[in-house]
Amino acid sequence: MRNLLALVGAAVVTFAGLGWYLGWYKLEAAPSSTPGHETVNVDIDGKKIGHDVLSAEQALKRDLKEATQGHTAKSDPGTAVSSQKAGAR
Repeated sequence: MRNLLALVGAAVVTFAGLGWYLGWYKLEAAPSSTPGHETVNVDIDGKKIGHDVLSAEQALKRDLKEATQGHTAKSDPGTAVSSQKAGAR
């Protein structure tokens, strides 16, 4: 149970740090009209979050496609090299 709680905590901290770094949200503190109080405003940019998630998804699909094509291409030239060696002898 403790490990699961630690995993959730790490995921929340990672998401919060990544979101702040990528500009998904902004925190602004301003003095309040009441003495001794402070107002905190959170501005969330939903369009940027959606755009970044979509871009990451497309990049992941592209990388997976390139990796699978690269794996297939590596196996094909190997057979071509063997046939070239056999023909050269």
